[in-house]
Formats: sequence, structure tokens, C-alpha cells
Amino acid sequence: MPRTSHSSGGFNKNSFQRHLEVLRSNIDSIWVDQFNFQQNAVEIAWHKLGKRSIGWFNHHNVWSDDAEESHFHTAWESFSKKHFKAYNRWKKITGAAGGFDLKVDETLEQGINKIFLYYLVYAEIQDFRGLKNVFHLFFHVASGLFQDHKATEVKVGTWLRTEGNKLYRFLGLVYNKDEMNQDCFHHDDLDDLCATHTFAKAVINEKDFFKALKVEKYKSLNAVLSLDTPTFIVYWLKSSQGELNSSLEKQRAREDWILNTFAKPTEKTVITEYLRKAEEFATKARQANNEMKESQEVLSASDRYRPMAEDFDEKPDQLQIFTLALTQLDAARELFFAAEEQEKTGAGVRLKEAKTKHFNVRMEAEKSFDSALSGYRQLTEDYEECEMGLRRAYEGFTDRNLASSCKAYAAEARYLLAKAAWKKVAMEEMQERVKASRFAQFLYEDSVNNDRREFAKRNKTFFEKAGGVLGLSGYLTVIYHYSHAAYLHLLMLIPLMWLYFDYHDVIGAYPNVGAGIKGVIRFDGSILDMYNNLVLSFAIPLGLTALLWIILNLFVRWRTRGAKSAPRRDTKCDTNIQFGARMNVLMFWFFTIVTEIVVMKFLVINPIRGYTRDWVDNFRPKVSIPLLIINWVPIVVLYLCSLQFIFTIWIGIFGFIYGLIDRVANVQHWRHVIAAFEPSSTSVDSTNKSKKVPRIAVEWHEKVSPKQTLKGKNGELLEDNWQRRYVAFAKVWNLTIQSFYESHKISKEELQRYSFKIKMIGNEADFLSGHVEKEPDLRVPPQVKDVRMHIMHFVNNIRMKKPTHHSTVREMLPLCIVTPVGTEKILYSFEFIIHVDNTQNSFLQHLIDRDPSEWENFKRKECLSDKARDWINRMEKDVLQGSGEAKAGKKSRRWIDSTDEGLKLKTKISEWASVRFQALYRTVYGFMQVPKALALLARIQDPFLTQEKAEELANSKFTYLIGYQSYAGYFNTYKRTKSKGREGANLSKEEIEAHESVFFIKHIRKRFPEVKICYPEHFDGKYFGRLVSGVKASKASTKLCDYKVQLFGPFADLGLGKPAHQNYISQFIDGMIIQTIDINQDNVLPQSFFIPNTLAEFRKDPKVKIVGLPEFVITTKWSSTAWCSAFSEHTFGTLTQRTYARFGVRLHYGHPDYIDALWTMTETGLSKLPYVSEDIFTGFDTVLKGGRIIHIEYHEVGKARDVDLYTTTKFQRKISMGASQMSCSRYIDQMQTCWSVSVLQGLCYYYSTVGFYFNHLILYLSVWVALSSQLLLIILQRFVYGSAIAYFITERIFVFQVGFALVLPGVLQLVLEYGVIQAAWMYISHFFILCVYSTFHILNISSFWQYGLTHSAFYLASGRGTGLEHYFMKDLYTTFYKTHWRPGFIIFWMGIIALAFSRNFAVFLVMYLLPSGIWLWGATFLNPGSLPSTVHEEQWKRLTNIDLQQTAKIVKSHTRIDYHPSPIKRNFFFAFFIKIWRLVKYTGRILHWLYTILNFAVFTRVVRFIGVITLLFEWIFASRIPTFIFTDERRRVLRWDDDDTRQKSIFYSSMIRKEAVGSGSDPTSPITKKSTLPTVPAVRGHKARPLAPEPVPSSTNLLKGTAIQGTGDAGNNNNVTDDRPLPNIPARTIKRNRSVRFIREGESSGDEEEEQQNITFTK
Repeated sequence: MPRTSHSSGGFNKNSFQRHLEVLRSNIDSIWVDQFNFQQNAVEIAWHKLGKRSIGWFNHHNVWSDDAEESHFHTAWESFSKKHFKAYNRWKKITGAAGGFDLKVDETLEQGINKIFLYYLVYAEIQDFRGLKNVFHLFFHVASGLFQDHKATEVKVGTWLRTEGNKLYRFLGLVYNKDEMNQDCFHHDDLDDLCATHTFAKAVINEKDFFKALKVEKYKSLNAVLSLDTPTFIVYWLKSSQGELNSSLEKQRAREDWILNTFAKPTEKTVITEYLRKAEEFATKARQANNEMKESQEVLSASDRYRPMAEDFDEKPDQLQIFTLALTQLDAARELFFAAEEQEKTGAGVRLKEAKTKHFNVRMEAEKSFDSALSGYRQLTEDYEECEMGLRRAYEGFTDRNLASSCKAYAAEARYLLAKAAWKKVAMEEMQERVKASRFAQFLYEDSVNNDRREFAKRNKTFFEKAGGVLGLSGYLTVIYHYSHAAYLHLLMLIPLMWLYFDYHDVIGAYPNVGAGIKGVIRFDGSILDMYNNLVLSFAIPLGLTALLWIILNLFVRWRTRGAKSAPRRDTKCDTNIQFGARMNVLMFWFFTIVTEIVVMKFLVINPIRGYTRDWVDNFRPKVSIPLLIINWVPIVVLYLCSLQFIFTIWIGIFGFIYGLIDRVANVQHWRHVIAAFEPSSTSVDSTNKSKKVPRIAVEWHEKVSPKQTLKGKNGELLEDNWQRRYVAFAKVWNLTIQSFYESHKISKEELQRYSFKIKMIGNEADFLSGHVEKEPDLRVPPQVKDVRMHIMHFVNNIRMKKPTHHSTVREMLPLCIVTPVGTEKILYSFEFIIHVDNTQNSFLQHLIDRDPSEWENFKRKECLSDKARDWINRMEKDVLQGSGEAKAGKKSRRWIDSTDEGLKLKTKISEWASVRFQALYRTVYGFMQVPKALALLARIQDPFLTQEKAEELANSKFTYLIGYQSYAGYFNTYKRTKSKGREGANLSKEEIEAHESVFFIKHIRKRFPEVKICYPEHFDGKYFGRLVSGVKASKASTKLCDYKVQLFGPFADLGLGKPAHQNYISQFIDGMIIQTIDINQDNVLPQSFFIPNTLAEFRKDPKVKIVGLPEFVITTKWSSTAWCSAFSEHTFGTLTQRTYARFGVRLHYGHPDYIDALWTMTETGLSKLPYVSEDIFTGFDTVLKGGRIIHIEYHEVGKARDVDLYTTTKFQRKISMGASQMSCSRYIDQMQTCWSVSVLQGLCYYYSTVGFYFNHLILYLSVWVALSSQLLLIILQRFVYGSAIAYFITERIFVFQVGFALVLPGVLQLVLEYGVIQAAWMYISHFFILCVYSTFHILNISSFWQYGLTHSAFYLASGRGTGLEHYFMKDLYTTFYKTHWRPGFIIFWMGIIALAFSRNFAVFLVMYLLPSGIWLWGATFLNPGSLPSTVHEEQWKRLTNIDLQQTAKIVKSHTRIDYHPSPIKRNFFFAFFIKIWRLVKYTGRILHWLYTILNFAVFTRVVRFIGVITLLFEWIFASRIPTFIFTDERRRVLRWDDDDTRQKSIFYSSMIRKEAVGSGSDPTSPITKKSTLPTVPAVRGHKARPLAPEPVPSSTNLLKGTAIQGTGDAGNNNNVTDDRPLPNIPARTIKRNRSVRFIREGESSGDEEEEQQNITFTK
């Protein structure tokens, strides 16, 4: 226990803060001045220590009047223990001696010193914060140096920087994120080594990591690691290759270094020969260049007169020479310019890709180098051909008959001739240099990679075995890690065999138990008689189980063991055994296994036994064996994956029961809200019994309300009565309703209707003095559905039981919310939201159509002036209704001008749209409601607290931190192009994106000054991390919280972008609790009132390290696909997590869990760098190290999901590859053998994580098995046996396999939240689209889980598109052909064969057409614009015609026939065989081409046929059904009303303009203009406007210089190589919205006139 030097005031808050300040000055004098440590690192560490320690003492109520000094010492001891518990365990494991001794009695100054050193080390080793053993080893050595800083010459700060740089270079060299699932040495291996006694002892003694790693044994590694860090970054890290290859001097220096360091004499000779030839060509090129300059001077001085052909009419000989020479010149000039363009865009780009993008990716680099070489060879030939043509032209123009009149032509020909000669020699020089660069680069890579592999082989502690032949190695690893599931399947065969062979007859024949075992078992004939031998039903499953155990433990187990052994992560950790959770799991698996046996008995065993018994009894090999195999193989595959379905169903049932027990859905309808405000039995005033307190106010006080300080301002006691409690709840309710009004979700009338009216009486300084005069009128629910939902959830959460009620703000642990941002949208600009997509739908229009009342509320609240109302009306008339009249050749008018009022209105419109979709502004706006709620709770707790003091207290408890990874690059681009934008010049797409990001970040900083932003930056070869706070409103407080710390290098090269970024952000987190919030999440103010109760869960149980929350999905209404995505996400986040938490198997799924900050700092880390699914590994570490993960339901946050099938596909593929990578990790290996995890809990872990994806693969396999067996039975029936064969068994199997039962948990959650009737209606109304959605994603999950297991996982950004664009055939083909369309076509034709042979249409429909139809046409019909029900029929025709044109190109690309094969230069016999091989190959390709034609013919005809049927169906219903079903809006859209209504429709505005524009003769009009066919969807964009003169725009000029960028990727974008199944979508054409107009066939959808003439976007 620490003892203080000032015993009288040791536990006083002011005294403790003085201790902190004194110790800070001491540390500053030691670390900054003497040891050259970073000043800002000291400040950050001290700020974090001060905030966390004060917050911890407030949490334990140390500063209260009745607290004793021992209370302070106990709190300080627990605070110190939280920091050093992991470090002490590490010391015991490694046996490390020295360092701080934490057991002796010490002063408070010494204790603070040790913790502060802990923070300093954590701040310094930036890239190793997730590696806790590395961190503890650094701290141990640093603590020893710190204690002996006077006796030793080694400076602590210098040692930390030196060794940190060494480890940075080491990990950057030995780890390769392109080989994540391969056996490379990565972070976890280094972390394991630092926990071993030998390695830790070597580091402590030598104080040198390189010596402990024995790097000097590896020549290549040692040579690279000997470089200083800046040189190493440029020479090796992939992200810096662009900087290297843009500097010729650096490139030559590295090549010389490679030549001298890695090349052998023979290799040096080869490279030197290449360089010698290159120098020879360079000399010739310089001479040619001089000749070109001379000819250029001659051309400049020559006569400008150029004769025409008419000048030689009377001279036919001269005319012939002139015409021939001019033709030669034109042809050579055209070829020359084409060659120059190809040089820039072809060979040069390929060479750059080989050196930068594909650095250390051998196969791709070889392809790029070969392409570059062939490109330069072709350019040499082209320039040579140009030279020959120009020479002929020059000779013609210098003919004696033309020399006098064609001097200008001759000079031009001579100049181009010299330039072509120079270019030809330069291309020959480039060929030699490319050869030299290729040889040197591959020599460098091969030498280093060989040593890397050798180092990994000798030093890895665990091999992540993946890949192998056909991926077998990865599958074996998964089976070994989850052997429990395999044993379970084998042991369940015992009761299944009993049921199949009907052993009750055998036992029933011998009721006399006294006869012994011989009386129970009857032997009829052979001992192998399965039907009469009970022993075999035990012997076979147990024998198979024993055999599997032997194989796994003797042959498979040792595959993953590394050369170095390391202690497990749960070594010397407290076990987390919970008896209640294990009993719940036991009961759950009892029901699951019994259900599995019952289902197999009645759905499988009973039907199949009747058909196979006869084949066994009357065994005929030719008949019985084929039929038994065909019928039994589908049964086996079904058995392997059926348990996943039963598991999911019982998870839903248990979650439903737990939800009823916990009363998580007290409010299902609006009438329940009204009932909550009914009077209770409690009176407001004891003197007046008639006025009752509403029931909800009573429950608020009993379950939520913080403890109130019942002392007045002068210390007098206040009476605690229900009057004050009622006023407190009324203020909370009013603030909730006010927040909805501020976000334009309710009108002013609704604000007054739903608010309490409170009359203040008595002391004005008393916040709770007064009484309620009027209660809310809730008889009419709010118009906006979201408001109804939020109020219902608020009332429901109040009524739920909370074990941590009465938690106060002062005692709340400090909370820090973190949001990592990559390249996502910050704020949707005005031009973005009014842009019209190719489906003739704008973002703003879609938002208004979803909730028109919110738009009306916005107009009433924000458009107060006549001018603003006129602007809005004009915008609605043109953009929303499409009736703007634009004359031919005129630009469409601007609805809102560029005055200050107009720009403010644009900003408000942008904010209104941004808080309704997935922009960063929505996330910030939502979570910045938390300080408002905390301030109100603080004033309720202490009624005499002023508003300023309450806000100060709330801000001390809450921090919002944004990590913007791309901001520095955007800001540098903005500064470079700022003047260019002010002048109105054209900006590239990247420049527009940079301007947007800078403007909108400045806007957020002004709008929310409390928000802090951190970002990495790079200049002068150094890397820094910067933290800036918001822009204060008053000049008195303009000092920014601005820190700048130096980093080792670019952190993105040490792991995947997002986890590396989160670890970088962690150094600026200053709260005791962390909440990692993604950019697609949201918060509402009423949910913020439950944060103190939620954070008190950490105090209630010290073992709780992660608290999980449910989520409400905010994109449910966006589209049908969005509803399905939200349905699955909401089910997983509520019902499923509720059950997992009761079972003790819940893990960390990233967002929006609350995490103990000190736990992540000392034990687990925030993210694991090498993994795609980085969040879940924190949960693994928490379970292994004895922490608890719980799930609460009385607090929730919002979350957006992907809204179209294209982006949901990317998301499913990403998490599938993350699961495959996770299944091979060492964490899974240790989880399955951890003493804290029982066998049944291990099964839950399997089926809740990897088992879900593995069983999707088995499900996909079962489809093929069932369909193949069905087709074989049909063929056997038709051609072999000639008699009827029962094959409906496989139909039952397949219908069961489709997996519709997986939606049962979601249906139960709907019943729990909305009641039976509404839940049934919601499910039935979405049944078809839900079946399509779930069946479609079976292939996404199975294909990419298999790809990640057999190849390598990679991060795939989903993009977060708006779901309004029509994706053209090219995009669909690139994304879905290999995974969906190819198997879909095969199954479709299998069904056609089955239908032709069996004449059974039901079999074809259920078994073949259902899966193939969903996989073939699911993506098309869920694509906006594919059916006329989503767009106007004319626009549908145009989009369909574009798809057909692209389909024709796709089919043509499948031919792959070389019409000009290279000649055969060998003998006759060799040529004969080559010709035969070509004939066979081309015959196969032609057949494949015909097959492709047939497939896509069927595909496109079905699409058009269903489109026509849809159009006809809607026309019939619109004509025959009464108007109240089809509203006027729908009739206008579908063109079913009179002409006046048509002219008001957005879809007919183009027709009106067509008549007006078509009558004119303007060649640039949309009718006469021709352009190329767009092959990819359009992306919003516009020409940059002149920037405002002020560099920091206010909210009035925010949008003056903004522009539109394309839809960005979510998170960090890692390059994906071209051979991966889902390549990057190419850059799309940038268009600018001018008016609403159709896409004509063969034309583009935007204003190509302005795009072609006035704006150019570079890629």
C-alpha cells in the first residue's frame, strides 16, 4: 500500500493534483532535457494519467466528505494493480529479474512515477501496442534503466527510440501482409518470443533486440536491417516505392546498393551488361536529342506558308509527289502521336505497377515487367515505322520540284524525323534499363524472401497452416482446431444407428435381464449382421472417433507447432468459470442433440429405411450398390450440416425465452407508451393526493435516475419528494423531444404537444424547483416512424431492470469514443444530394420520399425568409418534380444563389441529408448528444450546479476522438491546389475529394469544438502523429489541444490498414472506457441517459472487461435489400448476443462494445494487426486471460448496413475471408484447449463463428450432391431399370438444405419486439426477398471462406453505396460470374435434362430452377433499374439496351481465338501435331463460346420477359384496382394518369425538354449529341467552383469550393491484385448534374457537353 508524504492531505483531490504537477516537473527535467525525450509524448502521457486517475477516484467516491484516507489508499492500490497485473504475470512467466519491485511499501510519488513510466513506454512504442509481451519487455528494461539513470550511461528515452526503430524495421521486413495466411513471421510470433525466458533474458542482458533475434546469421536480413529507418522505409516498404521510383537518384542509389550487397559475380556481370548497353543507347539518344533541337530551331525559323493541293493543279507530276509526301506525313504523324500516348498510358504505367503496386508480389510483378518490355519493343517498332514514313515524306518535300514551296512541310517532317529517331533510341535504352531493374528487383526480393522464410521456419512459435494442395492443409487445420464438433457428429451416430436398425425389437425379445449380455444380444448368423448385433452400433462410432483422435493428435497436431515454444496466453491467468452459464449451455445442447436425433429420425431415417431395406435384404450388386450410394451420399452431407440449423433454431428459442425473462420488449406498440404515462399510485404532493405521478416517472426514479445531492446551495437539507422527482423526469423527457425537433424529425406543433409544461417556482438556482402544469398529449403518435421507434425504445429501456441503477455522473468512469476514418464521406455536399442517378432518382428525392414529413419540418424550421422559401420551391419544382424549363443550348439555372444566405441554406440541406445516411457527420452529430444528456443528469444529481459547471463536468467525462487516416494527404493536396481552385480551374477527382474533406472537417471542428481529430502526417522524410481539437467559438479559449509526436514510420505497412490505424489512435485515448464506433453508426439523445448505468457495470463486477450493446438498424427502410441486411444484423446484435452472453461465449464484435481501456492497454490491445476481422481477437484474448464479456439491453446505439446487393456482397465476402483466417490462428487453437472454456462452450464457439461459414460450404456442396443424385436416379429410371424409382427423398433433403429455418431467430425477435400479428405481417411481406437474399449469399459466404482458407484473406471495402444506381452488366459479370452465374448455368441445364427425361415439372421447379434462378437472376432483379417497377418504362428500356450491348461484348470476349497464329518453324511432324492441338483447342473454345451464347441468350430473355410481365401486371392493376390502392404519386410514376399529371412527373420532364430542344439545331443538344457507351455506373461529380478568399471557410461559405467525389470505400483500401475473385472497380466517369434527363441509347447519362469541354478528371 503506498504511503503519502503528506499524511494530512493525502486523499484530498487538490493535494493529489499538486502531487501530479510536482512529479510532472521532475519528469520533464529528467526525460526532456537530459534524455532528449519527446515533449509532447510526456504531455500526452501525463494528461492521460491525470484524467484516468481522477476519474478512477471519482468512480470510487474517494473525495466525499465521509471518505477516509484508507479509502484513498485502497483505490490507489486497485488503480496500480490494474496497470501492473499483466506485467507481474509476465515477470513470473519469463523469470525476468530487475525492474520495478511492486510489492514493497512505497510513497505516492514513487507509485505515480512507475505508472507514468508505464504510460511513457506505451506512448513511445507506437506500432507494438497490441503486442503486450513486447510492451512489457520494453517496460521492464526501461524501468531498470530509469532506476539506474544516474549510474548508467544508457539513456532511457534514447534506448526506447533506438530499439523501437529496430523492431519497426524488423517487423516491416519479416512480415508481409500479402501472405497473411501463410507461414511468415509476424506480430504474434514476436509477441510469443518475448514471453519466453531465453529471449527475454537475452534482451535484458544485451539490451539489443537484434542480438536476441540473432539477425546476424541471416546475411540478407542483416544487410537490410543495418540501414537507418528512413532509408529502410524507402528501400523496402511497399507504400514508399512510389516515392523511390519518382526519384531517379534514389532509384540508382538503391540499384547500386543491391548490386554491391546481394549480387554474386555472375549476377553482377548480367546487370552490368544491361547497364552498359543502356549507356550506349543513352549516348546515341543524347546525340539524337541534339539533332532534334537543331531541327526544332529550323522549324521555328522556317516559312509558315503551307501550299494546298489546288496549287499544283497545272503540275500533275508535282501534285503526285506532293500528295504522296503529305499522305506519308499525316500517317506518320498520327502513328507518332498514338505511340506517344501509348508510351504514357501503356508501357510506362505497367513499369510503374511492377515497381510500386506489385513490389514483392512476384507473379504480378513478372506480368507487369513482361508487359512493359513488350510495350517498349512495340514502341520501338512504331517509332521505327514513323521514322521510315517521315523519311519518305521529307524526301518528297525536299524534291527539287517542291523544295521552294514546301519548306514548312519539310521542316516539320525533319523535326518529327529527328524526334522519332530520338524516341526509338530512347525506347531501346528503356528496354535495357527495364531488364536491369527487373533483374535487380527480383534478385533483391528473392534474396530477402529466402532469408525471411528461413528465419520464420526457425523462429515461428505457431504455423498458420492454410492453402496446400486443393486447400487440404487449411481444412485439416480447421478440423483439428474444432475436433469437438467432429467427435460430436461421430458419437451421435450411436443413437441414430439404434433408431435406424430398430434395436428395440432385439431387446424386447429377451426381457430376462438375468440372462446376461448373451441374453440381450441375439446372434442370427454372422457377427456382422447389423440389424441384430447391438455391439456394432457402439463399436463403429467409437472406433471412428478413436481413429479420428489418433489422426489428429499423431499426424495433424504437430503441423502447427513452431520451432520455438512459447507460453500460452492463459498461463497464470485466473479462470473464468461460471456455473450458471455452463448449466445453461448443458441444457441447450441437450435440447439441440435431442432435436437433431428426432429430426433425423422422422425426416430422414424413416423414409429412407423403407427404400434401402429391400435393396439390402435382396442384395444385387448391380442394382443395390448404385442405388444405395446415390441415396446415402446426400444423407451423409445433410447430416454434416443439419446440426448448424438446429443450433441456430435453438439459439433463437433460448434468446426468445431470455428476452421474455429479462422483459426486453415491454413496449411493442404506441398504446404501450400511452399506458406508461397513466397515473400510478404515487402522489405528486403529499398534501394533494389527487394528482398522481405517471408510472414511467416512477420507474425512471427507481431504475435510472442518479442519486441526488439533497443539500442546498448553502448546505441546508432539501426535502426529497416526488414533486422534484417528477420535474427531473419531465426535464429529461423535454430534452428528448427537443432533440427530435432540432433534427427536424418533429414539427413545432408536435414539440409543444409531446412536451411537459413546467412552471418554475421557488429558488431559481434550484434546478428542480417547480411543478408540472401539463403532461404530454400522446393520443396522436408522431408522423415520423423513427421518432415513434426511438420513444418506444426509450420508454422500454426505462422500464427494464438495471442492476446498476442510481449511477451518478461524477462517479462515472471517463468515456472516450473513437471513430477511425479512412476515405469515407465526411458530409454530403449539396451537389451530391441533388445529383440524379442513371435510375432517374436523386439522393435528396429518395430521402424525401422515405419521410416527407421530415422535409416539411426542415422547410418550416429553416426556410424562414421569403427568399429561402422561393429557393426551396424552385428546387423542388425542378429536381423533385422535373418541370424546370430549360431552353436549348442554355445551362439550367441555379435554384439557390451564392450569397451568404444561400450558402447557409445549402449547408443546412447538406447537414439534413447527411444525418440520414452513412456520413461521418451523422455519427459525430449523434454521439455529441452525449454531453447534453450527461450535463442534464449532473444537474439532476446536484440541483444547484450551474449549466456551465454541468457542461464542464460532462466534458471531463466524455471525449470524442476521430482518427482520420487520409487527412494529411488531403490537406497537402488542398494547399497545393488552393489557388488553382480559386481561379476556377479544372480539378481532378482526387483534388476535388481533398477539397471536400478539408472543408467538411473544418466545418465539423467549428460545429463541435469538443471533438478531437488525430491523423498521421509525413514531411521531410519523417513521420508524425498529430492531435488537434475543435475551433473554439470565443477568442479567450482559442488554444488548441495540439500534440505532435514522432512515429517510427508509416504504420500501415506493419499490418492491415484499419487495425494499424486503431492502434495508432490508441495513444491519444484518455478515458478509462473505450467505445469504438464505426462511421456507419448513430446515437440518439434519449439513449445517452443510460450511459452512467452502462459504465457502472464495470464497477459491479471487476472481471467485466467488455460490455456489449444491441443496435437498432437505421437503414431498414432504404430498400428491400437493406431490410434483409438489417433483419440479419438486428437478429445477430440482439437475440443471438443475448443468448451467447447467457452461455458465457459472447465475444467482442467491434462496434459498439464498451471496453476497459486499461485492459486493452495492458492485456489485449485494441486490434490485432495481421487479421481482417481484427475486433474478435480482443474477445479471444479477454476470454483466455480471465476477463468477462457481458451483454446488456437497456442501452443501444444505431447502426447502418449496406443497402444494395452489390455492397452487401462485398461485406459478406470480407467477413467470410476473415473467418477463414481466424480459423487457422493460434487464438482458436488455445481457445479450444483452454481450461476456462468447457467442451460444450467450445462447441458454441465453433457454431457461432467458424462453423457458420464452414457449414455454408457444406450446404453448397449438399446442393450439388442432391441435384446430381436426383439426376442420376432419373437417368437410371429412364435408361437402365425402366421402372419407377422413388427419388422424392432427395427433394425433402434439398428443401431442408435451403436453410429457410435460419430466419427463425429473426422471426422470434420480431415477435418479441412487435407482437405476433405485426411480426407475421413483416415476415410474410418480405418472405420472397428474404429467401432470395439468404440463398444468394450462400455462394458468397462459401466461395470466399474457401478462398481465404486455400489462398489468402484480404481486406475488401464494401463502399457503402447509396443503393440508387443501376449497376450495368459489366459490373455484375465481373462480380458474380465465377461465384454465382457459372454454377447457376450448370444447374439450370441439369434441370432441363431432368425435366426432359422425367416429365416432372415439380422436381425441375423445386430442385433446379429455384437455386439456379436465385443465383442467376437474383443480382439482376435486386439491381435498381432492372425492372420497370423501379424506374419509368422508357428509362428501363434504355438501361436494358445498354446491358444488352455490354452482354454482347462479354460474350465476344469468351471466344479467345487467335485469328493470326504465329508460324510454325519446326519440321513437318512437329507442325502436324501443333496444328492438331490448335484444332482441338479452338474447337473447344468455339463450343465454349456457343455455350456462353446460349447461356446469356437465356439470361437476357428471362430478364426482359419478367420485365414485360411486371410492366403488364402493374398496368392491369393500375387500371382495374381503385385509386386508394395506387396513389396519385404511384400513378404519375407509372404513367397512368392524364397528361397534366404526366407533365408534373420527373419522368416526363425529359419528354418536354425533348420537344423544346429537338426543335432547334444546336449540335450540342442532348438529342443530336453522340458519345461513347458508358461501361460502368456514373459517379457524382462536378466542376470545382472558385474558392472563397478565406483559407478557413465559415459555415456561410462552406460549399463554395466543394465538389463531388465518387462513392468511397469503407475503412482502409488495400490494393487487390487482379487475379483475385473480386477485382477493384475501375474509376468511373465523373458527371455533373444539370437537369433531369433520360439516357438515350448509346449515350451517357450526364451533361457530356460540359464534361468534354470544360472539365477533365484525371485518375
